[in-house]
Amino acid sequence: MKKVVVLAFNNCLTSSIIGILDVLAVSNIFNSPESDGENKLFDIQIAAISLSPVMSFNAQPIHPTMTIEEIKSADIIIIPPIMTNFETVLDENRVLIPWIKVHAKNSETLICSICTGIFFLAEAGLLHQKSATTNPMITNLIASRYPTINLNVEEILVDLGQVITSGTTCAFVDLIIYLLERDHGSNIARQIAKLFLHDKNRRSQSPYLSPPVNKLHKDREILTVQTWLDKNFSNDFSISQLAERCHMSSRNFVRRFQDATGETPTSYIQILRVELAKKELEATQKTVSEIVYEIGYQDQKSFGRLFKKHTTLTPTEYRKRFSTRVFP
Repeated sequence: MKKVVVLAFNNCLTSSIIGILDVLAVSNIFNSPESDGENKLFDIQIAAISLSPVMSFNAQPIHPTMTIEEIKSADIIIIPPIMTNFETVLDENRVLIPWIKVHAKNSETLICSICTGIFFLAEAGLLHQKSATTNPMITNLIASRYPTINLNVEEILVDLGQVITSGTTCAFVDLIIYLLERDHGSNIARQIAKLFLHDKNRRSQSPYLSPPVNKLHKDREILTVQTWLDKNFSNDFSISQLAERCHMSSRNFVRRFQDATGETPTSYIQILRVELAKKELEATQKTVSEIVYEIGYQDQKSFGRLFKKHTTLTPTEYRKRFSTRVFP
């Protein structure tokens, strides 16, 4: 039986803690439904700095079962998301950092973060020059604060062996299903995934992401082109024609555009077209070929490859998963 410790602190995400407890408890029942508590897969504890209730971000009290000082060892430590006031939460729970470091010295202890729980792993130095994932919305904040972390936010989970980071808030289900399959086999992982209506085979956040379009720069000429592209990206034009709009050579334009936006002009246009295609697939009954033509492509197959590169799904698969309309 593995000892699982879920940390709790003020402004944490309520559902990640309660949800983890639910999924693990159901896993115990499925593993041995008639054992009356014997042969459980997990012993589950909620740990905090003290036994006083912590207040989650939506003002729901969470009652710890143990203090962190009482935790002498653990097989799995899970850090939930910080929902607001990152700096305040880190300052108020600074004692957790050395505590995490101490447990990390035991190579048998697995330490996991969910979403913005990555801050605690980063503060503990466990992600220095290593890959990690988190909520894409805090990518820039993490990158600026911890520049040695190699962020890969397209992934739902990044497993480094002793440390696992997971993506957005509801990725706690992905994490638990993954641990079930890794440690206890695909059969129980599949059963639990079905019970919670969860796709256990998803490994990427890409279908859910909308790449940021950077306009927070001071290059006025490039911003002028971006504004024009917002309305005309489906038209047929060349890079040299875009360069002419701001009176630059093609080479200088490409360099300036990438310096300002972080994207080449070609990749920027692709992002705009894929994002419009996603909206059309979600909200309209237009055929894929109609959408492809409207956004400026003649070859449906080549756009399909581009769309899958950005989302990991084909246009048809994307529509089935995210459509807001009921199709006959």
